[in-house]
Parts: sequence; structure tokens; C-alpha cells
Amino acid sequence: MWIKTGIVWLCCCFLFTSMQVVNGADVVEVAKYDFESGNLTGWNVLNQGGGVSVSSEDKQNGSYSVKLTASTGSDYWSVQLETPQINTIPGHLYRISFWAKAVGGGGIIRLSTASASQLKAESGGEDRQYLPELNIGGEWTQYIYESVYGSRLQAGGYSLKLRIDAGKVPGKVYYIDDVLIEDLTPDLEELEGTTPMAKNHAKFLGNIIADQVPDNFNVYWNQVTSENAGKWESVERQRNVMTWAAHDRAYNHAKTNGFKFKYHTLVWGSQEPTWLGSLTQTQQKTELEEFMQAVANRYPDIDYIDVVNEALHAPSSIRQALGGDGVTGWDWVVWSFRKAREYFPNAKLHINDYGIISDPPKAQRYVEIVNILKQENLIDGIGIQCHEFNMNTVTVNTMRNVLGILAATGLPIHVSELDITGNTSISEENQFQVYRDKFPVLWEHESVIGITLWGYINGSTWRTGSGIVEQDGRERKAMVWLKSYMASEKSQVPNKFENLSNNIEHRFDDDLKIYPNPVDDYLTIKGKDIRGFKILDISGKNMRSAYKNETLNVQDLNKGVYLLQIEYDSHIVMKKFMKR
Repeated sequence: MWIKTGIVWLCCCFLFTSMQVVNGADVVEVAKYDFESGNLTGWNVLNQGGGVSVSSEDKQNGSYSVKLTASTGSDYWSVQLETPQINTIPGHLYRISFWAKAVGGGGIIRLSTASASQLKAESGGEDRQYLPELNIGGEWTQYIYESVYGSRLQAGGYSLKLRIDAGKVPGKVYYIDDVLIEDLTPDLEELEGTTPMAKNHAKFLGNIIADQVPDNFNVYWNQVTSENAGKWESVERQRNVMTWAAHDRAYNHAKTNGFKFKYHTLVWGSQEPTWLGSLTQTQQKTELEEFMQAVANRYPDIDYIDVVNEALHAPSSIRQALGGDGVTGWDWVVWSFRKAREYFPNAKLHINDYGIISDPPKAQRYVEIVNILKQENLIDGIGIQCHEFNMNTVTVNTMRNVLGILAATGLPIHVSELDITGNTSISEENQFQVYRDKFPVLWEHESVIGITLWGYINGSTWRTGSGIVEQDGRERKAMVWLKSYMASEKSQVPNKFENLSNNIEHRFDDDLKIYPNPVDDYLTIKGKDIRGFKILDISGKNMRSAYKNETLNVQDLNKGVYLLQIEYDSHIVMKKFMKR
């Protein structure tokens, strides 16, 4: 029997099995919650209302259900229960169902998502954070969300949390059982090139590593810069006592995974050791050379180096020891690059500064330094930081003007420290709009060789609100858009200076075999020269590691989509598999 309630069609029927066929396609059970553990482990009681508990008083199936009692108010959220995180795949279509009854009938429940953009309309991408309310009767009935406002439900990102909002009818008691989330399009392939996002692109898309490497770093990024650990003050806070551990982690992660690595930075006035101030100029110059030599000895395979950082805004405090203004007006910068060329003959030497992208006159002044360095073939690239205090408000026309000024030098441009919060105020929507409008201007310019974001996990970035992934792994709207853009043909633009498309390449794809997929219990991986494996959830969290073992036991993994990181000596390969 079909029951129409509001705009949602509800079906009174038996529970679906874990795999069925609809219009010739498999339907995969992604998550099911039957409360048979007798507790709410993993669930989050957001609002207690008149009570939230697992109960054996009444149930649709098995021994337990969850009991919700509304408070005396009439707000949906006065009693609210949130599911554990559910792994989803952007663009896939989902069906959500649950069994419920209201004691005495006359109940109203609504489902919502923990944040915007986790569910969207298939037809046009409209947000479906708040699903239509359901009239809950006095007998056990299965309620289904599949077509909502005339369009099916599409995942907007890689994670979903559902909220049962049951406080609309004051004092009403509900029993909920067998909450089920199903993927209606499991055979729908994700767009290629999304793990990491710039895989098989001619340009890199990177990020910083502050101290520890985030579990989901490789899901998104294929270039590494250490945020602070390479700065002179961080390395040698006490004279002749070197601290390398955090920088080692960033460098080793890049080299292990075949990512480009940028050293940041050698000469910068803002974070120099304080003890330099007590030395003579001769000693200061000697100490800087010793620092360069120590970096070169420890990290022989650096790809790019920020030799001088922020010469226009924070010139080195020891610049007089390095030649001061001198004949060129920038002799201290020239000396720094000469020495860097001597100690790092195989690295690409860059200058780096902020405030350039929004200021054409400053860009012209910046180019004056670049052209002085070009006279001795001392510089290989131009870094522009592109922080939110410039990116939020700069116009697209100004950006294009500045990029043209820099490109006229004939050198590659590295967008080295990108972050964005929003054009009028810090908000997820404003941040998304700025990314959508301005990121392509940078990425698609013919002289830009790559972009490095200056952090991506919200709450862990130096500029408040600049993260595009939340601490719990939820992707903000800007990240959802960025992944879609990077998976599109529009992002496949050439790099006229160097082709990086083989950074992470499936070099052994002809020999690599992974089966069965989907898998129930044991996953077999066969290929040449494989060093080890990691199983990651779809947000990038490491679930399991194995070494030189061709069979992985996955029986205890929850149903859903996972990433298999296959490690070789020189690179990694990322594949997806589905656990049934």
C-alpha cells in the first residue's frame, strides 16, 4: 500500500535486503542501524527532550528500538538524535528509510543533515538539509525518503550525518527501528583524477603539513610545503642546536609518495633566530651560510625553495651583513640567491611575497627584483601568496592584470599560500563563491605551475574560517566544488614549464589486480613490486595497514566505499573498493 504524506511518497513494505536490483542496477546497503547492541554507541544525542534511550518496550524487529520522547515545546530540535558518520560518494543517489511508530498516533518527525550540502537535489543541486516532515502513525510503518520535492537525493560530499528531529508534537513518544541508507547508483563511476585531486594533471595542487600528516592528506593533495618547521627560527632557535623532526615528517611524506616538495624558507625577517642580533655582521653571514649548508645536507631532493620570503614586507634583519641595498637596491637578495644556487644546484629557486595578486603597482616593484635576479640566472620561479585578506576582495580583472605582469618575466608562477574565507564575511557560502569565481583564474593561467593551499582543516589554519574540510572530515561547500572542478575537463590545462602528470601514475596498472570488488570478507591484491597497503575510509582516515601481504581481511569493516592505498618504492596508487 502506498501512502502519500505531504510531498514524500511513503511505502509500507518489508525491509530491503542488502543487495537488490532496481532498473537493472544494484542497490547497495551503505549503513543500517537496528540498535541490537542495546546502546547508542556512535550516535550523538544533540537534545535530550523528554528522553532518548534504547528500549525493549516496543520494536519493529529484533529485541530493541530507540525511544524518543518530545519535550513540552514544539520545536523540531527539542529532541534530536544524530547518526554516526555515513560514508557517501559525491554524485551518487541515496534512499533513506526507517521504521517508526508514535504512541497514540498523530506524531511528526523530520530528518535533516548535520550541515548544508551533504544532500542535494539530483535535478539542480538545491540543498536538501531539511527533508519534509512525516506524519507518524500509531502502527509500525516504514517511511522512505527517495524522491523529495520531485527530485531524488544526491550526495554532495563524502560524508553524511542524519538527524532525527522529533520535537514538533509536545510530549509525543516515538519508537524508531532499522534505519537504512542505500546507494541507488553504486556502479556510477566517480570522475577520474580525484585522489589526489590533481592526479594526472600537468600542474600540482598541494598543501602544507604543520606537524603531523593528516590522515586524509593524500586524498586531496600532491605537493607538500612545511608550514613553519623549515623556517630558521624553528630549526635553530638555540644557536647550533638543530630541530628537524617536524620538517622531516613533511619532507619524507612528500618523497615517499612522489609529491613535489617546497622548502619554506631560507631568508625571512619575520622568523629569524633572536640570537642573530648579538652577532657581528661577519658572524651573521657565516651563520646563514651554515644554515643553508645544513638544509642542503639533510634534504638533498628538494624540488623548490623559497630563498627569500617577503622582501617587500619583512626584509631580513641581517640584510646589511648580506650586502644591504648596494648597487642594485637589492644586493642582499642577490647574495642570498647566489648562495642558494651554490648550495642547492638542483632545486628551483623561488622568491615569495604577499599582497601581489591585488596590487598591480606592487607587482611591478616585485618584478624589478625578479629581473635583477634574472640577469645572473639566479631565479627559477615567482611565488605569490594569495591570502584571504587579498583574495576575498580582489577583482578577477585585477588578478588577470597581475598574472600578466608576472608572466611577462618568462618565469613560472607558483600560487604558494592560498587561503580564502569569503568576500563580505566569513561564511561557508561566501567562501565557496570566492573559490568558484577566482580559483580557476589562477589555475587556468598558462604561467601558473601549481597552487598550494595554506591549510585546509578548519580550526587548524592560521586564518580563521579558511579551512575547507571540517575536523570531523565533512567537506565544506568550497571543497565539494573544488573536487568537482578538478575532476572536470576544464581543469585539464597545460603546464608550459614542466609536465607533472606522472607525479602519481598507475605505472603498474597492467599487472595490478584487485578482487573481488565489491568484497564480503577477503580482498586480494596482486601486482609487481608492491611494498604495502593501507585501507582508508572515504574521508582518508587510516583503517588498517599491511605489508607485503596479498590478502586483506575486511570482514569487520562497515559496509560502504573505501580507498585502497597501494604503496610502491617510488609512488602510490589509489583505488576504490566497496565492502558489502
